[in-house]
Amino acid sequence: MDYVAAIVLGVIQGITAWIPVSSKTQVLLAGNAFFNLSFAQAIAFALILHVGDLLAAAVKYYREYVEALQEFFLRPKKLADYSGGEKTVNARFLVASLVASVIAALPVYLGVKKIFTSISGEPLLALVGLILLVMAGILYRARRKPAAPLTLKTALLTGVAQALAVIPGISRSGITQSALLLQGVEPEKAIRLSFVMSLPLIVAAIIGFYLVEGGFAGWTAELALIGIIVSAIASWFTMDALTALARRVKPWWFVAAIGVLAMVPLALKLFLGD
Repeated sequence: MDYVAAIVLGVIQGITAWIPVSSKTQVLLAGNAFFNLSFAQAIAFALILHVGDLLAAAVKYYREYVEALQEFFLRPKKLADYSGGEKTVNARFLVASLVASVIAALPVYLGVKKIFTSISGEPLLALVGLILLVMAGILYRARRKPAAPLTLKTALLTGVAQALAVIPGISRSGITQSALLLQGVEPEKAIRLSFVMSLPLIVAAIIGFYLVEGGFAGWTAELALIGIIVSAIASWFTMDALTALARRVKPWWFVAAIGVLAMVPLALKLFLGD
């Protein structure tokens, strides 16, 4: 693999990490189709590229992470109280959703390993997309209704939804954005919260892969660094673009667009015959 491959795959990872398609799947497909990478090599490089996503999210949303840590360590008894200001509520949402994700991830993984051995997550994500299209119609009919506030229930349900990303083909950003939108959270806030929730899960995925596989399939530090830098840059601009889009586009249009994108992985799978 050469520098061109590292750059191309870095761009693919940086963009698809934040939209409702599985970024690992896209890197795997592109790596195999264009650069003749094996499954193990492509998956390992996708995990390496996640470091770029992590850096972009950490820099862009570092204040949210600091506030969440403060809430967790300094005011743990108030984590269920969502009556404060927006920053406080967002920080408590982040803590509660991540706790729910961690608790739910293991049983979901074990269930997936047992039940979904021959079934990928694309159909499930497509079903979520269909639900979002229905939701878009509901939002259009009730467009003057105020957006739903964040609650402990919202945080827990979104956290459990994020745990579903262990299912092959399920996009973490897609499933969390969908969960928030379906609970009435305004699109711009849903996008931002989905981005902020990503960092701890990315760290866990990278560490978990390294411990299980014992390394990253022999990738050189030079190629890894190039891919990470490109992925971080692409991630930064993609997050900005999606946030701006959510701010400018009508909520029901945005929800419908997310719903359509959620169906793309299944459509590609059927089209490619895999």
